[in-house]
Amino acid sequence: MKLMKSVYALSLVLVVVALNVACTRIGPGHVGIKVSMAGDSRGVDQMTSTTGWVFYNPLLSSVFEWPTFVQQVVLTHNLEEGRAINEEITFTNADQMVIAADISFAYSLSGDKVPHFYTKFRTDDLEQFSHGYLRSLIRDKFNEIGGRYKIEQIMGDNGPFLAEVKAAVQKEVAEYGVILEPQFGFVGAPRPPKSVIDFINAKAGANQLAQQKQNELVQAQADAAKEVAKTKGYADSVTLRATAEAEANRKLAESITPQLLELKRLEKWNGVLPQFTGGGNLSPFISLK
Repeated sequence: MKLMKSVYALSLVLVVVALNVACTRIGPGHVGIKVSMAGDSRGVDQMTSTTGWVFYNPLLSSVFEWPTFVQQVVLTHNLEEGRAINEEITFTNADQMVIAADISFAYSLSGDKVPHFYTKFRTDDLEQFSHGYLRSLIRDKFNEIGGRYKIEQIMGDNGPFLAEVKAAVQKEVAEYGVILEPQFGFVGAPRPPKSVIDFINAKAGANQLAQQKQNELVQAQADAAKEVAKTKGYADSVTLRATAEAEANRKLAESITPQLLELKRLEKWNGVLPQFTGGGNLSPFISLK
């Protein structure tokens, strides 16, 4: 009987212990922290738990788990691309224009700073963090920094503008272990008022037309220069040919002598004397002496 009581007591102790011990598994790409709810050590355990099993007392503590892989977030007015609500960002620029834009960004959590992250935001729901606190912070920085940029700097080469916004956001969240990835920017083009879009399109069209006219002028000048060169070449050719012919004629004239003419006549004579001659001279040739 005494033995049975001892076994019963031991079993009861084991059941109590079992009810006060629990475990959970931290999966790959995640970290976990233990939060004590009572006792002298209550609060957030500053040591994070990586992949593996974690044992804890469910009556006195809880274990929270966070992913450390990259989180992709899209804030858009398109209900079919992002969440089923309009999450576009609106901000005012230096021209006092209200601009709407869809934003895409990515971030990850630094595992060793997860306890500080939990202390600040009290949540392990990154979806809530992304579309709540982080979206509001990004919107505020777009408003703050956008007030220093003209519309051309936002609609055109907006790299410097986006880099400044990203740097400002990163500075705010770095201490909580939030690391923004290189992907940070507009999805599609920002959307200023329609009148501004019409003006920008008209300006671009005018610039394109001016460039076209400039190209046509350059081409016309090139064609004219080609014709001038062609005409000059022809004129030079005629001049050279005339000069050469004149020189040849001069030399030919200088080379003609009475003796040369007499020689040419002899070269052409066939040896037959003429049948009739006038006067007493029967020779058709003059004396070579």
